[in-house]
Amino acid sequence: MALQAAERKPDAILFLGDVVDFGPDPKACLSWLCRNAIHAVRGNHDNALVTGMDCLCEEEYRDLALATREYTARALSPEEISYLGEWPLEAYLELGEACFYLTHAAPSNHLFKYLNVATAREEELREEIAGIEADLILLGHTHIPALRKVGDTYLVNPGSLGQPRHGMPSATYALWEDGELAIRHVDYNWAETQRKLALLPLEPEKIERLQIILEKGL
Repeated sequence: MALQAAERKPDAILFLGDVVDFGPDPKACLSWLCRNAIHAVRGNHDNALVTGMDCLCEEEYRDLALATREYTARALSPEEISYLGEWPLEAYLELGEACFYLTHAAPSNHLFKYLNVATAREEELREEIAGIEADLILLGHTHIPALRKVGDTYLVNPGSLGQPRHGMPSATYALWEDGELAIRHVDYNWAETQRKLALLPLEPEKIERLQIILEKGL
């Protein structure tokens, strides 16, 4: 499981949403987060499972999200699904001397806006973070790791542990240590996850596409 490839004993783990869809281990992943994450915000896929709303993900992945969501809904208990619904859409957190702001997609649209931290115009980023009093703003959703500083504020997208979109199979996450910020890439046994995907009750074509995502990071 890609989650287990990250830092073993950090002081704190912050999760930016989407523990469900696309993968074969939703129950194990949620259990790991319950034990290890000190704070989590809800992603668009979490929200879709809980509420029945459309996840509004990218069209090329939509059928994969719907197919694996049916599996996830059977794999998780009603209590576990309800727990996902308790995750907020945004959060502020003080750790040490730094203030963190967390949301899944973007401050202006917590669940659905695809904001590429690396390529967005600085004017757009300034508009997004206006009024947010934080040293670090943590965003997910795009699955593309990026670090950028706008004024005195760091914008961070850690990428994705289990669904890479950066053209490589490596799992990525962000590490804040002694005032220094970095994106970490870590190799893990994605072939094992591919084998687990092959056992899911899905159409072979969908299984193959999910396996390719893990291998190619696309």
